[in-house]
Amino acid sequence: MEQKKIESLTGKWIYEEDYGYGSAKGELLLTQNGKKLSGKIIFSENVEDDEPFMIQEKLEGEINLNRIQLKAIEYDVIHSDFDIRYELDSWDGMLINETTIEGDSLDDQGVSGSFKFERVVEK
Repeated sequence: MEQKKIESLTGKWIYEEDYGYGSAKGELLLTQNGKKLSGKIIFSENVEDDEPFMIQEKLEGEINLNRIQLKAIEYDVIHSDFDIRYELDSWDGMLINETTIEGDSLDDQGVSGSFKFERVVEK
């Protein structure tokens, strides 16, 4: 695969994920400094047969050629109608083009899914 030449991944990205028995949607605020990535992701999670809840995770990661790896290092429950203990997520994806990252996610509980980050392009 040919390496994409992207100046920086810094910016806002729309986040969507499907993990079989539920889905998540939200936004990723990403900062790139060299190969290092950091930021936060805020999303609403909709699990079958449960009320939706909203989570914010603080992230660290890196980019190596077209491969993007992000791992949550802490989380906050933004909104939930019930008590939850959330398992931290990680994302392993490929830079498809200047505005799309796609890949697989995994949480510390072993639940995996498929995700997409779409860059919000300022007009």
